[in-house]
Amino acid sequence: MGSNWEWSYRKGRDERMKLEVDARMHNMPFDPRKIPLHSHCGTMQSHFNKGWKSVRAVDIQLRVDGQQSYNNARAALKQRFGESNGN
Repeated sequence: MGSNWEWSYRKGRDERMKLEVDARMHNMPFDPRKIPLHSHCGTMQSHFNKGWKSVRAVDIQLRVDGQQSYNNARAALKQRFGESNGN
């Protein structure tokens, strides 16, 4: 597989993870069957689609759990120490 094909595959996975995690974190609907257009090149789009479809439910759940843990830890630190000037 060429490096551009690998890039399209990774972009498909990354885009699905980003969009689905964001939808779950905001209690919004998400339809994984609606694959966005990545490229007008059929081969590149095909690899993007394969990456998109390679994401499993457990991948999403692990990312959501990690994001929720981060948000909970940040809220606890804010409550204990107050708002920081950093982030």
